[in-house]
Amino acid sequence: MKSGFGATISAIAAAIAVTGCTTMEKENQNSAIAPQDGQSSLYIESFDGTRIAVTVHRPLKDGRVVEEPLPVIVTQDRTGSSRANMQRFLDAGYVWVAQDRRGTGASFGTQTGFVNQLDARDAKAVIDWAASQDFSSGKTLAVGCSNQGAWQYLVATLEPDSLVAIAPACASPMLFDDAVAINGVPMIETSAKPYAGECDPSSSGARPGNFTPPPPVPVDADPDGSLLKQARAEQECGAPMLGQYWLNMPRDGMNEFAGYRPALADTAMTKWETLRDSGIGILQLGGWYDAAVAGQLEGQALWNGRLVMGPWVHGNRAPESLGLRDADLDLTGITIDFFDHYAKGKDNGTDRPAITWYTMNARTGEEWQTASQWPDLPRETLWLAEEGILARTKPAFGKAAILAPGGARWFDGRYTPLARAFTGDFSQTNRGSLLFDTQPFEQAREIAGTVTADLWISADQPDANVYAMLQDVAPNGTVSYITDGRIRASWRAEHQLPWASKLSWHRGYAEDIQPLVPGEPARVRFDFSPISYVLRAGHHLQLAVTSDIGQSYQQPPMAARPVELTVHRGSDHASSISIPMKAP
Repeated sequence: MKSGFGATISAIAAAIAVTGCTTMEKENQNSAIAPQDGQSSLYIESFDGTRIAVTVHRPLKDGRVVEEPLPVIVTQDRTGSSRANMQRFLDAGYVWVAQDRRGTGASFGTQTGFVNQLDARDAKAVIDWAASQDFSSGKTLAVGCSNQGAWQYLVATLEPDSLVAIAPACASPMLFDDAVAINGVPMIETSAKPYAGECDPSSSGARPGNFTPPPPVPVDADPDGSLLKQARAEQECGAPMLGQYWLNMPRDGMNEFAGYRPALADTAMTKWETLRDSGIGILQLGGWYDAAVAGQLEGQALWNGRLVMGPWVHGNRAPESLGLRDADLDLTGITIDFFDHYAKGKDNGTDRPAITWYTMNARTGEEWQTASQWPDLPRETLWLAEEGILARTKPAFGKAAILAPGGARWFDGRYTPLARAFTGDFSQTNRGSLLFDTQPFEQAREIAGTVTADLWISADQPDANVYAMLQDVAPNGTVSYITDGRIRASWRAEHQLPWASKLSWHRGYAEDIQPLVPGEPARVRFDFSPISYVLRAGHHLQLAVTSDIGQSYQQPPMAARPVELTVHRGSDHASSISIPMKAP
C-alpha cells in the first residue's frame, strides 16, 4: 500500500470556535474574577504587516509590577474568559500575553479559515515579539483548548526560537482526521464550497453562525475606538467556521481561492518529523468523549510527550449526568509543573514520557492510572455470525444481514463526536441497527485502546456510510455506550501512516476514493475512538451497525437515496471486530 499524509449541538459548536473554552478545574471557570496584575494592550505587526491586538498581563508583588524577566505564556484569547486560570499562572511567576486572532476582536485583517497557516504565522509573530520584550526571560509557552489548542500544534511546526513548551487541550494534531472528516464522513456541516472572499458579516471571524462572539476590546492607544472600528470593517468579509474546507472534500483537495491544500497544510502532523525533533515539550490534555483522542494518542507515542486523558467531553469537562467518581484533575497545576521544568529548569520529572488516564467503571481508587506509554493489550477477535451472535470462532458460512434504509437515532438524535457521553438506554434507540451480541462474561474485562472493525459490506448505492457502536449490555437488558467508529465506503482504501502506527488509516486523496459496485461485497476496516473501560462481570458486549444516524449533511453525495446496507458473514466474507481486552 502507498504511504502519504499530507451544528451538532449548538453549545458544543460554540466551544470549538470560542477562544475561552476552559481546560481547567471547575472552580476556575468563573470569568468574572478580576486579574491582580499589571495590564496593558497594544497593536503589534504580524509577518505581513497586519496589526494584531495583544494584551500583556504581568504579575504584581506588593502592589507593584514584577520587573524581573519571566517566562511568557502566549494565548489567542483577549476576551477574558480564562481570567481565573490566567491568575494562577501569574501567581506562579509567568507573564501572560493574549492576542485576538487575525480578523477577530480588535485585530485587523480577515479570517480565511479555522486555525490555518495565517493563524500560525501570526502566533509566531506574537511569540517572537513577546520573547524580545524586557519583561521576558526569553522563553515562551502556550496554553488553550479547542481552537486554542489546535494553533499550538501548528505554530510548533514553525519552530519559534523561544518556544520551549506547549499544552494543547481538547485538540488534535491530526486535525483533518479528527475534526473535519472521520474516515471520509464529515464531522461538522461545512459549506459545499470553500470560502472565497464572500461578505457575510453574520458568519465572519471563523465562528459558527449561531454563536455571538464577546464584545471586542480596544487597545490602550485607541481610547475613542476609531482603530477598532477600522479593524471591524476589515473583518466583515471573513470566512465562516472551517471556511477553508468544504463538504465531502478529499484530503488533497485544492482550495483555489487560497491557493493551497488546507487538509494537508493546516494539519500539524503533516510535519510530524518537525514536531518530533523540535525539542518543544508537549503536554496534551484531552477527554475520552471528545473527537481528538486518536490523534492525541498518536502524538504522544510519536514525540514521547505527556498526555492526560480524562472522562471528559469537549472542553475537558465530565458531564454531571455520568455521576463519575474522582473525575476531575487540577489541570492548571499539572500545566504549571510542566512549564516550570521547560521554562525554569525545575527537575520535577515532567520531561519524562507519561500518560495519565481515567478508566470507566474501574474499582474505587483505581480510576486513574499512569504509564510511560499506552499499554498494548492482547486483542480478541469476535466474528459476526448468524442469529445476531458475536462469536469467538470464525463462522464457516453465514447468510448476509440486510439493513433496510432509515438508520438509527444515536443519542436520541443529538450525537456529536465532541460529546460522546450518553447516559440513555440504547435498547430503544438501536432500532434501525443490525445487532450482534456476545455471551455474558463471567469475569470483568478491561478494554483499553482502539477497537477495530473489519467488515464486508455491500449496498444498493455506489456509496454508503457505515457507523458502528460497541455497547455494554447489563443483565437487566440496559444498553450503554462504550465507543464508536465510522467510515464512508468510498474511502475504504488503506494506507500506512508515514510513522510507525497501528491505526487503520484512510488517506482519502482524490485518487483513493472509489465507489462501490452496487451489490458487490467490499471490505471496510476502520477504527473506533480509543477508550479505557471496564465491562463488569455478568455483562456482555453488543455491536450495533447502521448506515445513517440522522445527520443529513453526512449523506454520501454518490448515494441518491437512503442506502440499503448488507453486512456479510461467513468464510469468504467474514466480518469481525478486534478488541484490546484483558481481565483487570
